[in-house]
Amino acid sequence: MRLSRSLAFAALFLLSLTTASVAGPGRITLPAEVTATGQVIRLGDIAVLEGPATAALGDLTLGPAPAAGESRTLEGARVLDALRRAGADLAAITYTIPPVIRVRRASQEVSEAAVRQILEGFLAEALGAGAADAELKSVELPGPIRIPAGPYTARVVPPADRPLLGRVRLGLEFTVEDRPVKSVWVTADIGVYGPVVVATRAVARGDTLAAADLTTERRDLSQTGRSVLTDTVDAAGRIARTPLVPYTPVRRDQLDLPADIHRGDVVLLVAERGRLRITAPGEAREDGTRGQQVHVLNRLSRKDLVGHVIDGSTVAVDF
Repeated sequence: MRLSRSLAFAALFLLSLTTASVAGPGRITLPAEVTATGQVIRLGDIAVLEGPATAALGDLTLGPAPAAGESRTLEGARVLDALRRAGADLAAITYTIPPVIRVRRASQEVSEAAVRQILEGFLAEALGAGAADAELKSVELPGPIRIPAGPYTARVVPPADRPLLGRVRLGLEFTVEDRPVKSVWVTADIGVYGPVVVATRAVARGDTLAAADLTTERRDLSQTGRSVLTDTVDAAGRIARTPLVPYTPVRRDQLDLPADIHRGDVVLLVAERGRLRITAPGEAREDGTRGQQVHVLNRLSRKDLVGHVIDGSTVAVDF
């Protein structure tokens, strides 16, 4: 056992020294700390090769490279074995190989500015003509984004279930030398600007909006909600269901259409099934617009019914 340990120690000691032979037709110098630039560790990338005897050894593969920014160790004895298998004449080559070599992977950090540029290019393509009204307000990274050194491309993966508006989580897939190397998620705050309907005066509940009461202003649609109106035509003539504050965006759910029938109006109740059509005089129990469900009274049977407003004098009921 002691003899085996002594031999192992001697072998490691000899590996860390330059061979005693005089300088031959080649020399290999391998530092204890090296950096790999590719997917695999090649001798020519981490060692200094001199002389004609080493010219063909540059492409010798010593194993896979670590991930970007990480490191791994490589045993000197393994390097010697690889040289022998490659047919190197070690008797003719002067070499310096440490017992253990630490191999680091060359990496680069994708900055926030670079990510912003990637996302702005994506928005310009995704939104087309609407990109002129869009603004990438902020970008949040999950932390430092490190990828292997070299030219890279990035693909943006948008969400499938929501528009590119407001705070949106986007996927980034990085490729180096045509090989996928990293996928991360970033959060983008996207503003899209467009016209928004606002009231020019304080509007009380129940007031009917006139065209003069309305105007449009350019606002960030990500801050206004999806139901906000963008054209005054959609608001003029409607009735305010809630008070409207001047120059506050008007939402669709704050307005009602003018009533076609009013509480107490005499209406014609119509019930149809196939070719059978029955009519009766009725009375509206509440205001209602076309298509809206209302309560009515059958003036003949004195029964309360529920129907849908057809027009200003007709309500369809079931029987």
